Amino acid sequence: MKPCRGPGAATCALAVMAMVPGVLSGQAATDAAEGRDRIAGLAEYIEQSMPDWELPGLAVAVVYRDEVIFARGFGVKEVGRHDPVDAETLFQIGSVSKSFAAGAIGVLVDDGLLQWDDPVVKHLPWFRVKDPWITRSMTIRDLLSHRSGMPGDAYPVLAVMDAREAAERLRLPDNQAPLRQGYRYSNQGYGVAGLVVEAVSGMTWSDWVRQRIFAPLGMDRSAASPHEVWDDRFVATAFLGAAPAGPVSIADASGLNVAMPHGIDRDGSRRVLSWQSYDSMQAAGSVVSSVTDLVNWIRMHLGGGRVDGEVVMKESTVAEMHAPQIGMDESIVFGDQDGGAYGLGWRLASFEGHRYVSHSGGIFGFPAYVGMLPDAEAGVTVLANGSMWAPYYPHQEIAAWVFARLIGAPDRDWHGEIMARTREIEAQVEATLAAQDAARIPGTTPSLSLEDYTGTYEYEYGGAAHVEVAGDGALRVHFGQPGSFSGVMEHWHHDVFRLYFDGGDGQAYGSSFVTFRLGPQGRVSWMDMGFMGRYRKP
Repeated sequence: MKPCRGPGAATCALAVMAMVPGVLSGQAATDAAEGRDRIAGLAEYIEQSMPDWELPGLAVAVVYRDEVIFARGFGVKEVGRHDPVDAETLFQIGSVSKSFAAGAIGVLVDDGLLQWDDPVVKHLPWFRVKDPWITRSMTIRDLLSHRSGMPGDAYPVLAVMDAREAAERLRLPDNQAPLRQGYRYSNQGYGVAGLVVEAVSGMTWSDWVRQRIFAPLGMDRSAASPHEVWDDRFVATAFLGAAPAGPVSIADASGLNVAMPHGIDRDGSRRVLSWQSYDSMQAAGSVVSSVTDLVNWIRMHLGGGRVDGEVVMKESTVAEMHAPQIGMDESIVFGDQDGGAYGLGWRLASFEGHRYVSHSGGIFGFPAYVGMLPDAEAGVTVLANGSMWAPYYPHQEIAAWVFARLIGAPDRDWHGEIMARTREIEAQVEATLAAQDAARIPGTTPSLSLEDYTGTYEYEYGGAAHVEVAGDGALRVHFGQPGSFSGVMEHWHHDVFRLYFDGGDGQAYGSSFVTFRLGPQGRVSWMDMGFMGRYRKP
């Protein structure tokens, strides 16, 4: 069935399927009816499980044999507001964007403008990492399969910068792993892949994805950046940053059907977050979409590059994206225990003997998931708006519940299993935090007055952080640009301060430790921010 197009397309299509089942004919109608029968009870299952997941809201859609057999929202867009999530509600999808990045390259391959194994420097002559041989040898395939050896984020992305500047800084740090010697997840690698798209196409990555992927798929409401949805002042402009306008709500999104992301406050309550830009590595994680748009992305992959008879990309290109490129230890929660691999923009595993293609995404407060069983012609997408210590467990649980029924696998207590694993992770987190607190040395004071820690600190690879007195025995650090990283540092022990992020999810990215190093004359010489880098005080 060809879906409705334009605004309200998903609602139109679902209404047609629900109210006029006779619109489908022959085998298509039989398949759709059979699929719906097999997943009857999914809505009730989700509603009963949501209190355990502690999510404000989520949206779910299911594709079976090229038909959308389920699409629905649950819960609310923002805690404290009676505004329900629906199937068209927009979420950030984080690293699910990587599948679109690989697809954007794939379309260029189809057009004969590049090859998967082209060296990166063929299209970006200025590109450099510290090792000259790796610079010359690294290919586009290496970038997309996470075997380039580049780190997740080669340069701390706490300051506001564009994608070209972030990529150019790759030549500075000494953190490049060997090329093609193992799987090393790299957002930075995908940021470079996005720049390849721009160099070859002559268009921005956003425009290319919109023109060559979103438009032919009817993904009319999707966007390649949160800045295309919100006014800039309501978007955190850097990793762990906060919106320049301050606290943001759906009240600031007049006329927009958007979910708000939620983290955890220091008192354990849910905290509304702002949407977050990832435009410094845009192709790695900046796409915005809804489950009604993502089902067409799923249909295209399950259809070998075609949707409704239209060729979006070649079948061989889709097959290459789904082919294993590098082995990896991690797999899906309910997957068969035979390891996994990464393709081009997709994780590869198996479920009940079936090939499983999936990807998760984790912009703060927006865990997202797409999973497919290609040989069963089935796909599921789940988008949620609350951070969790096990962020994709509800998503994989829902996918497992659906897939098991569509393929006739034996019944299992999917929810009981996932909650048992979740409680194990939460217990491990609590033990780690307790050990951290136990290691604190009581009765110590800073070596200097708070004023002596203030000033501008220079990052060893360029950039600066500014430290000021915040009051109440605390310091404040920021990067001087609206929307960039900022936080409050409270004394921990000796010259160590605990830094609480203004942005982040309040959990894995909620706080860290900062150590001030004193020089021979008893003055501060360095501020060590851990994974955020070392900063020298001139």
